Formats: sequence, structure tokens, C-alpha cells
Amino acid sequence: MKEIPLYLFTGFLEGGKTHFIQETMEDSNFNEGVPTLLLVCEEGEEEYDVFQFPNEGKNITLSTFDKEDRLTPDRLEALRKRANAEMVVVEYNGMWNIDSLYNNLPPHWVVAQEIFIADATTIMQYNANMRQLVVDKLNSSQVVVFNRVSESTDQMALHKLVRGISRRAKIAYETVDGDLSFDDIEDPLPFDVNAKEIIIEDKDYAIFYRDISEETDKYD
Repeated sequence: MKEIPLYLFTGFLEGGKTHFIQETMEDSNFNEGVPTLLLVCEEGEEEYDVFQFPNEGKNITLSTFDKEDRLTPDRLEALRKRANAEMVVVEYNGMWNIDSLYNNLPPHWVVAQEIFIADATTIMQYNANMRQLVVDKLNSSQVVVFNRVSESTDQMALHKLVRGISRRAKIAYETVDGDLSFDDIEDPLPFDVNAKEIIIEDKDYAIFYRDISEETDKYD
């Protein structure tokens, strides 16, 4: 069967997912007119304005899915077929475990990108009170976008939050004015390259492999 690319947006209620997806879908470089299923698993205060999408959203079918235990390959594929969609965009419910989706994707649905959207002013509270759910979403995200960033935002704290869970995710900061910048904070290696014997734990092997490949002289 033809592979169906899936773009997955995760985050918590009122964290800015809908606004981010709206802007993404309005971008003609992303939304090129391919028949698309926009699957919304969480309803917040902001609603989608499909008429602002290219071609007035005629290629977009918006569907809602409100129960985690109803996620099955058959139901998801039925929604896609009904929309005749060749691409799927999902706004995922932040209170649902990510495996509930991954374990129930139809075999020919392929996750093209997973993006975690978070409000910089509230994410640390979520992390303090719902740590397991934050870890659950950050573990598999390729990109993390912190929005509503201001001059008073502690970007180092946000950086450490992500890096404590994922070392591969790209981190971006979006200001209240809509300016987007990518994180350039250099992460220290999780092992001591100056030690007489460098100890590489299993979880750090990929980091070691990349570092020794890129900076071989450092290990001579």
C-alpha cells in the first residue's frame, strides 16, 4: 500500500498547538494541496480556520477523535479513507500516552515528523506535576518548540528540560511577537574525555561515536 506521511503535533492544553498547526497548514510550502486528514484529539479554546488554508482548505478534512481507548488501526484508516487523504496531520491530546497512537497506527502510516509544542510560561509546572507525561512526549519528538518566550524566560532551564530527556531533539524558541530562533547552547559531553580511562555508558554510546568521528584528534 502507498505510504501515508503523518505529521504529529504533541503538547498540553492551551500550549499553542492549534495556533502552530494553523500557521503550518497556511504555509503553501507545507500544504501543497495534497488531500489531508487533520485529526484533532483535543479541543481547546482556539479553533481552526480552514478557509485560511491554501485553496480555502478544500483539500483538508477535519475530524475529531475524543477517546484514547478507541484508537485502533481500523478506525484511523477508516477516517483517512473517508477523507481520501494522502497525508495525515494529528493534534494529539497531551493527556494521552504517545504509545496509544504509535501502537495503533495503520501499517502504511509513516511518522514523517513529531513536534512538541509548549508554552514556555507553563511547561515547568507541567513538568513538576505531570513529569511522566512530559517525558512521554519528549522521548520521541524530533523538534521542540517553546512559544510565548520573553526576555525574562530562562532558556537554559528549558534547554536542560529537553536535554535531560532527549539529546537529539532540535529546540526552538518563539517569542510573543512570532520570531523564531533555534537553540545554540552547547551541551557538555556526558563523560570525561580527560580522564585516564574514559567510561562510556551504554546510553551514551551514540554520543561518543559521533564525537570521536567528528573530533578524532581529541581522543589521540
